[in-house]
Amino acid sequence: MTIEEFGHLSSLTTNAVASIGAYQTSKTEQARQDALENATRLVRALEKPADAIYKLFASPAVLMAVKTASDLGIFTQLSQTTSLATCEELAAQKNADIQLVGRFASERGPGHFLDFLPIIHKTPEYLQTSGYRNPGDPKDGPFQHAYQTTGSCWDWLAKNPDALDRFNTFMEGGRDELLHWAHWFPVQEQLLDGAVADRPLLVDVAGGRGHDLAGFKERFPSGPRRLVLEDLPSVIEDIQHLDSDIQRVKHDFFKPQPVKGARAYYFKHIMHDWSDDNCRIILKHTTAAMEKGYSKLLIEDYIVPDQNAGPKETATDMIVMVWCPGIERTRQRWTDLLQSVGLVAKNFWLPHGSNKGIIEAELQEIPRA
Repeated sequence: MTIEEFGHLSSLTTNAVASIGAYQTSKTEQARQDALENATRLVRALEKPADAIYKLFASPAVLMAVKTASDLGIFTQLSQTTSLATCEELAAQKNADIQLVGRFASERGPGHFLDFLPIIHKTPEYLQTSGYRNPGDPKDGPFQHAYQTTGSCWDWLAKNPDALDRFNTFMEGGRDELLHWAHWFPVQEQLLDGAVADRPLLVDVAGGRGHDLAGFKERFPSGPRRLVLEDLPSVIEDIQHLDSDIQRVKHDFFKPQPVKGARAYYFKHIMHDWSDDNCRIILKHTTAAMEKGYSKLLIEDYIVPDQNAGPKETATDMIVMVWCPGIERTRQRWTDLLQSVGLVAKNFWLPHGSNKGIIEAELQEIPRA
């Protein structure tokens, strides 16, 4: 922060504090409006461009969540209770899915692109007609209801190149201004040390146009064919610029993993797009290609706190629910999911001040008889 920027923030802070004090003294509506305006100016000065973009992207989901919570009678029930209400109690009135109610109960406010807006608009209608079941079928959810299609959102993107381009562009910039994971994850100790030189080092599964691998290579230069980019044919064919050392593989992760025995298989913002059952299919294909004691699984996604989840992860949970439908997971849900396919979570790596990090997992050791 420059001296000028610090001085500007100090001035805004002084004005905000003074106007709040004036409102506390006078209690007038004009004083309240002045305090609100000065506080808003301070907040906007503290925001980064990514914060503003995120609000535009996620705010429609808040309106959808409020509408559905109202339809479920959640606000009425909460206004009538004198103690904490459980998700089971809130779900009972409409016989709704308890997990679904839990997702709406955690929403605190804060599109990819405009393609989301019709889905957001139609989601309350879809949930009402489904009897408030928690969406989990990639071919029967709010997306299909809104767009009147029987294919998945990924099938739809493949048939709509303009929308696919918007999606891939969003994914290239969707880091909330966090440093690339290679800056805060211990790459040297966890990946490079012990890696075999003539085998694939890092396989980026469903890695889009290769932006994450390019960032990794910039920090840790690697030779030809050691970095592997995998994605659907429509995505791979859409790539315009990518380092020639990065190998491109057309691959559907619901089919067997073609690259065997790599040091690490990396999934960024993939598992949150899918239900637990679908994730198990993806992960079983991955574990079949892993080498015990050598290969690692790296999942970059939100690790949602069990309590007091923040606005970004809760709003994103609404987005993936209506789009995929997927889910953002807590640490315990990640642990349970990995254990169900023979993996053990070795560590949860989180950069300071963020709930988005990397889950590092390995194949479980088989206990000796």
